[in-house]
Amino acid sequence: MSAPFDADICLKQFTGFAPLFPLPNGVLFPHLVLPLHIFEERYREMTADILASDRMIALAMLRSGHESEYESKSAPIYPTVCLGQITVDEQLDDGRYNIIVRGICRARVIDELDTDCSYRVAHLEPLKDVYPKELASCWQDCRAKLIEAFHRRFPQLDSNLDLQRAVRDELSLGVLCDLLCSSLVLTPTESAEALMETDVRRRCRWLLQRLQPKTNAALGDSGFPPAFSVN
Repeated sequence: MSAPFDADICLKQFTGFAPLFPLPNGVLFPHLVLPLHIFEERYREMTADILASDRMIALAMLRSGHESEYESKSAPIYPTVCLGQITVDEQLDDGRYNIIVRGICRARVIDELDTDCSYRVAHLEPLKDVYPKELASCWQDCRAKLIEAFHRRFPQLDSNLDLQRAVRDELSLGVLCDLLCSSLVLTPTESAEALMETDVRRRCRWLLQRLQPKTNAALGDSGFPPAFSVN
């Protein structure tokens, strides 16, 4: 089943609380989509509860080195998560789910609720991209440098129509950074760093550093672009 999606409406209706889904090796950025297969009993319960309410979910990243604590409700996570909405869902005959989550915005975990649920629930503060005043006079230059660096690092994409379309669409600098970050193979720590950075200028600089020739930047298995929405 699919549901209509509007990020602004979602935020207006957001109660400030959402189920928390820690991922040991994955990340969702705002405006991107992530397919997930839900098979654990506690997360089947979580998905059923989400679909019966506002369809909102917070995708968190498990802190590096704590993978063995994944089963625990107290496994350490990074403080910034991606608030998203389940836009497509399919329940299988055995109770498992296939879902697609669309990222809405970054959010800060204020605290976690003590509930009887088998899954975690968090109190969240939605975060907006921060555009420093000094960026107003150079954002086009920053954008051009990003696109040039990406083309230079991955020349095989020069004829990629999806990349050309994404560039042509005049995405905001913050969204462009997230789109390109999501296309790269990043370590869990690097993914967390990118997600935690709300200052768009610093996020742009961070990404440019990882696109330099001396780095080991590589495209993800799905290539470019990742699943994306301009909504």
